[in-house]
Amino acid sequence: MNQSPIKLDQPVKTPLLTTLLIILLQTVSAQTVHFFVTPQATNPAFTAAQDSHAIGYLNGTPQQKLFVFIGGTGSSSSQDYGALIDYVTGLGYHTINLSYPNNVAAASMAGDSDSLIFDHYRQELCYGTPVSADVTVDSLNSIYSRLLNLLQYLKLNNSSQGWSQYLTSGGQPEWSKIVVAGHSQGSGHAAYLAKYHPMERVLMFSGPNDYSDFYSNSGHWVRQSGISPVTRYFSYLSLNDEAVDYAKQFVVLAGLGMLQADDSTYVDNQSSPFGYSHCLYTTQAPGFVLLNHNVPVKNSVLNKEVWNYMLSTPIPVSRGEEIKASAFRISPNPTRNLVQVETSKSLGDADWMVMDMHGRMLTRGIVPVSGRFSVDMEKLPAGIYLLKAGRESVRIIRE
Repeated sequence: MNQSPIKLDQPVKTPLLTTLLIILLQTVSAQTVHFFVTPQATNPAFTAAQDSHAIGYLNGTPQQKLFVFIGGTGSSSSQDYGALIDYVTGLGYHTINLSYPNNVAAASMAGDSDSLIFDHYRQELCYGTPVSADVTVDSLNSIYSRLLNLLQYLKLNNSSQGWSQYLTSGGQPEWSKIVVAGHSQGSGHAAYLAKYHPMERVLMFSGPNDYSDFYSNSGHWVRQSGISPVTRYFSYLSLNDEAVDYAKQFVVLAGLGMLQADDSTYVDNQSSPFGYSHCLYTTQAPGFVLLNHNVPVKNSVLNKEVWNYMLSTPIPVSRGEEIKASAFRISPNPTRNLVQVETSKSLGDADWMVMDMHGRMLTRGIVPVSGRFSVDMEKLPAGIYLLKAGRESVRIIRE
């Protein structure tokens, strides 16, 4: 009998019995509740024929953190990663397995001479900025927009479940309560989003895979500073990964800054807390998941111990980190025209200025005593900009 070819970035398939169970509108098992929401339900502008977002929560238990998972290339949010999502839901998290356009793998760009190819790929998929020649994703279908529309829908239609806590008073995601995670392609999206938002923590499985064979280095965006401190990043890799060599993934982790005060830790012969390392790897056999690339998200006793460690180990928070994450509140961000800015501390008579990513000043003004002001971005091209005032800075995304 002929078999379909295995995709290099193939997601983990949920066992048939689990699939049959979660097809029900709501399935309750040991108080774990799962249901689906189509993108079109959150906004009629989405096309009807799209994979559903998979939602979960622990019935009767107050949740205070949200686990947003972004799958790998070709994955189905309504069918894949069931073991991981169900385990995290059982720990007491609200969970979202997000549906998004995921048919182009990051690793396919490894040989390109464009030094910003990974930056443009991530920016268009995450925010819908039309800068990539490899993917075509508008603002509505970006990861950011899909998540925001879903959170707003859940707040309105499932208010008793506590989803409103994951939106700010300005209607934007409350990133400080969100754990963003991903597998393969999705792990890079998780890390990229954390460059621009103060995440509770970042979990990366089998990635990021933004390694340039042409330059023998990690992608440009990987090596740039970000809003979420590197102490909040965790990675879990397979030493025998077929999609991207472990050695190349190791270079990407170094580019993120994760190896400056850490080293990769082999988990198979250890138990939690794994030396408090944030860079973990395994040589477990693939088994039913078929590929080593899928091993970090497969259902195993060891993996559940690793997942729990990545989610629960304490993260020291410095004063500098607190200021960096909260000095500005900006809404909306991304924007197409005006953004409203509010500072959380006195900046005196400091000027504010908007700069491009090359450091060129584009516009400026004075921070009023109230700490509240607006910035007009309408005449600027779509892209990512830096708002600075005094010693504080934050990135603004112009759609």
